[in-house]
Amino acid sequence: MTLDLGTVTADDFAPHVDSAFAVQSPAGDDVTLTLIDVCRGAGGPTREQFTLTFVGGPNPPLRQSILRLQHDALGDLELFLVPVAPGGDGRQRYEAVFA
Repeated sequence: MTLDLGTVTADDFAPHVDSAFAVQSPAGDDVTLTLIDVCRGAGGPTREQFTLTFVGGPNPPLRQSILRLQHDALGDLELFLVPVAPGGDGRQRYEAVFA
């Protein structure tokens, strides 16, 4: 399965909360991120707005950039990930926003 990022919705990701996404960092390291939340926003004029939150990765965190993620069910995705503050558990958080 390959998702069209132009038409993807929160419903495409919701069943995959708590699943792993493999990422190859710009430095060539293999990193695993886990999808921990799909937060729905307001409906926009052309699409639903939502945010994906991932946890994991190296320390120091990956820099914000477009990264290729691979998921067993969703296939390969190129998402713009932004590091956000670590959560209460100390693990690094990353967000991808669809608007």
